[in-house]
Amino acid sequence: MKRILAVGILTLCTSIALAQFPEDALRFATPGRGVGARAIGMGGAYTGVASDYSALFWNPAGLAQLEHGEFSLGISHLNFNDKSTYIGTTQSYDNNATQLNALGIVYPVPVRRGSLVFAFGFNRQSNFTTGVSFQAFNPTNSIIQTYNRDGTPVSGRPSGVAWELYLADTMRNAQGKLVYYSPIVNRVTQIGKVLEGGGLNNWSAGGAVDIARNVAVGLTLSYVSGTYTYDRAYQERDDRNIYTSPVNGSPLQFDQFTQDDFVESDLTGFNAKLGLMYHVPDRFRFGIAVKTPTTLRIKESFGTTFKAYFDNGDVVSPEPSNNTNEYDVVTPWVFSAGASIAVHDLLLSGDVEYTDWTQVKFENANPDVLALNKRIKDLFRATANLRGGAEYDLTSIGVRLRGGFIYNTSPFRGDPSSFDQKFVTAGIGVLLSEDTMLDLSYARGWWKTFRYNYSGSPPLFENIATNNFALTFSYRY
Repeated sequence: MKRILAVGILTLCTSIALAQFPEDALRFATPGRGVGARAIGMGGAYTGVASDYSALFWNPAGLAQLEHGEFSLGISHLNFNDKSTYIGTTQSYDNNATQLNALGIVYPVPVRRGSLVFAFGFNRQSNFTTGVSFQAFNPTNSIIQTYNRDGTPVSGRPSGVAWELYLADTMRNAQGKLVYYSPIVNRVTQIGKVLEGGGLNNWSAGGAVDIARNVAVGLTLSYVSGTYTYDRAYQERDDRNIYTSPVNGSPLQFDQFTQDDFVESDLTGFNAKLGLMYHVPDRFRFGIAVKTPTTLRIKESFGTTFKAYFDNGDVVSPEPSNNTNEYDVVTPWVFSAGASIAVHDLLLSGDVEYTDWTQVKFENANPDVLALNKRIKDLFRATANLRGGAEYDLTSIGVRLRGGFIYNTSPFRGDPSSFDQKFVTAGIGVLLSEDTMLDLSYARGWWKTFRYNYSGSPPLFENIATNNFALTFSYRY
């Protein structure tokens, strides 16, 4: 299926209008690796464990297991590496981000029977940090043809980016009709770099209560806020001096074309997570969690700067365009189930998470964007992600060793298994004192994907690898 590397730009004279893609909705709806170093170290298989503050994120019913108050503080670091191949040329690019992963407290309320526990705090839901870089000689086409395609009839007064940059002219064809003429159709060096950043945060309050012997229910209410940033620098150069007058009949003496795009988005929304947990103390736990859809209100500012450079030193640049836009993205329901079993000092856990990505949709947007909801039905599919983990407690020395595996199926219909995201995880917990724990986790992820730089361009193939470190300090009182 087709992916879009660049933001969609529709050009009309000197103004531009941003066109969303299904991939934009998918980005905002996709969760990250999770909260809490212990949970991440166990491969995120935590719906049926959820025995610390991070239960507020994974399964709020698990909070009922906590008999003491808890303070939790966590940070995480993401390294994103993209090894891209474009027209046979390979480049590698890294982008990094460090942020607060979690900060919160748990407060058990004394009751005569059972358990009643509340929790409040901050959780980092997802991270948008990515990056890609490429450079290659393209013998077959040019982005300039997407703006004023050679031979296209002129309707009314000539206009368009290539026209304004003097990269296209007009002429009469054999039938005497006025058409655009742009000899820059191929044989250019194409260079691009894209950086994405930001993420979504949950400001959450929740609680759990025992409703029967060994059975608890819980609820988390979250205000979601975050940012998304996109910066793209694209360049086409006539490195081989093909478009130097009078070669190929071109009067342009073309040297290079640049296009710089930016998007800055603020996102806000609200969701709830319901949880259920059945547990046999010190032996077995089974949990279910249901996350409601989030309606994300997205407020964007965006713009593009175009420039054309010529062999005689001339530089042509129309006035940069800056615009704003607002729309909603509605995420799908998410259903999770997990179980864990303790065998002496070994804890084994497993999760399955079901999401129907065809339910992602745009709302409160212009008709062109709303029309993408039909395409989403054809482009995406439902997925069942699998997570497994283990923890071994070396009680005598106060150390816990952890490991896990995550398999996230690609939401794109028809993708091969190489496009599915796989993660191996590892972690260690060190008991600093009777009441204090320090947890460290590492997750290594890898998968493949591909993008198109513009309509008609060759595909950009990507091999992605991520390294995610998380550190959590917790104190129980």
